[in-house]
Amino acid sequence: MEKEDWDAVSSQVSAPVSTTVIAFDIAGAYIVDAAASASFEGFVAAARALGFVTQETGKPNLTLTLAPELVVGDILNRVVAAVSAFEAAAAPLRIRAMVHYGVVFRTESVGELSYVGSAIRSTQSALRRAPAAGGFVATQDFAAYAAKLSDLPFRLQAMSGAAAADGMSQMAFSGRTVAPPPAAGGRLQSADAAFVAFVKRRLAEDIGPFASALVDRAVRSSTAVEQLVPALSREIDDAAARARFEEDMLRYISSQAR
Repeated sequence: MEKEDWDAVSSQVSAPVSTTVIAFDIAGAYIVDAAASASFEGFVAAARALGFVTQETGKPNLTLTLAPELVVGDILNRVVAAVSAFEAAAAPLRIRAMVHYGVVFRTESVGELSYVGSAIRSTQSALRRAPAAGGFVATQDFAAYAAKLSDLPFRLQAMSGAAAADGMSQMAFSGRTVAPPPAAGGRLQSADAAFVAFVKRRLAEDIGPFASALVDRAVRSSTAVEQLVPALSREIDDAAARARFEEDMLRYISSQAR
């Protein structure tokens, strides 16, 4: 068989299909230690059994794309169980999850099925804008899709602030709390004056003088480090620069918590 013929057989892209995509990360990912990373790998393994997973190399995040024919309620029940298992092992860390419904393309090759498309990017982008505390959040598109279904294992609750303006809804599952538990000791928990000054200087390296106003605004919303740093990290568009910022925050927090 000629190479061109083999390529046509070995990789075929379907017509666009609509499906559910879920993006996950760890709230306060800058404080993840080796034990939490190991627990997260178990969560990744559980997610791979549910659909197609993409993951940013070396980062505690993943995106799960479901096959369109799957029953969403059943999969979400299994997802919640996997999230609960991670949070029990890695307390007080919590998973953030963004659930979206949109268009993807299914790519079939020899022995492999994968997905690409705008819905995956949209879900990841929405997660970066989501509240930092953790829990499941739905986009407006998923809420509209869920309204057509029955026997779902969650209810949607109104949110406030920027999340509400973005059309997001909190997903509340039976038997699962929405609010994050208290943080454990041994870590920097609140943003004191020295930390705020450090963050302003460091963030300015990436986004310029507007950093000071952004930090002041974020501090007015919450002085908890687990919320403050992810919120500011989302202001950095470049992924590599964002990762360096989070690593610098981790080093500072670790040095102060000793």
